[in-house]
Amino acid sequence: MRPIGETGLSLLEALTALAVLMFASVASLGIYERMWSSYKNGENAAEQQQTVRIAFDKVVLDLQLSGFNHNPDGSGLRPDEQIEAAFDTAAVVRADFDATLETALAGDAFDAVAIGTDEIVAYVLAKPDGTSTDTLTFNADVEQAQRDGVVETVSIPNVALVQDDPPYTLYRITLNSDASTWGTSSFIVREPLAENVRSLTFRYLDSNGAPLNATFDLATTSDDIGGAETGTPAIQRRGIRRIDLDLVGLTRDPDMGWTDAQDSNPATRSFRKFQLTANVTRRNSGLAGLRDLPAN
Repeated sequence: MRPIGETGLSLLEALTALAVLMFASVASLGIYERMWSSYKNGENAAEQQQTVRIAFDKVVLDLQLSGFNHNPDGSGLRPDEQIEAAFDTAAVVRADFDATLETALAGDAFDAVAIGTDEIVAYVLAKPDGTSTDTLTFNADVEQAQRDGVVETVSIPNVALVQDDPPYTLYRITLNSDASTWGTSSFIVREPLAENVRSLTFRYLDSNGAPLNATFDLATTSDDIGGAETGTPAIQRRGIRRIDLDLVGLTRDPDMGWTDAQDSNPATRSFRKFQLTANVTRRNSGLAGLRDLPAN
């Protein structure tokens, strides 16, 4: 008790007030930390979703344009394809993306072409440090500046066709328009579009909506349509009318207070995931130009 006539706080009262103040401060800091963590998680998720959404929209647009002006004279002899390769986890398309004329064809009356080698576009996942071990292979007429109708084997190394080690980076890969770079590392041009991607898949459908890559085994590429120039793969690619696209992104940072019970991968199970899907109708499926008539 405080003696009669004295003012101020006793030691016991001061200690009690200090304890209450400390308790309130700790509680406030805890609430602030949870609110800040929730805010940052939401901010990170929103930012990453926006980045992946922009990349996804780019893939959709290029798939829609695939085949545009790819064969302006309708020649059946030219090996150029609207879809150069069709894998379960990667796609290679060709289109007149820049709307300009390119180098002339060799030995042909119709001597201008609309699509250069830099307008052959591949979408595929890969580790940004180059440690992915798969190789994306397809055939296309790319070696000569004046395309001669002879196809070459194009190999894009260090990609992930079997996506068993996420997270990955989504790449838009083109070929160098300078024919002198053929056979060198600079012939393959990689453009990263989005980081922290878990998976990318393509389902190829015919005019009846039936899947052409029906087995869809993501653990192997042996059942994929692929990029072979002749035989069944080439016939299947010509029959592609629509493409089901699926892209799964990850938040930029893990959520340490949450675990995805459906994800068995320790590297990604603490990341929030978001899925983007589209059914892409190819506007130029099966279309070609009119073949030139002989001059005499």
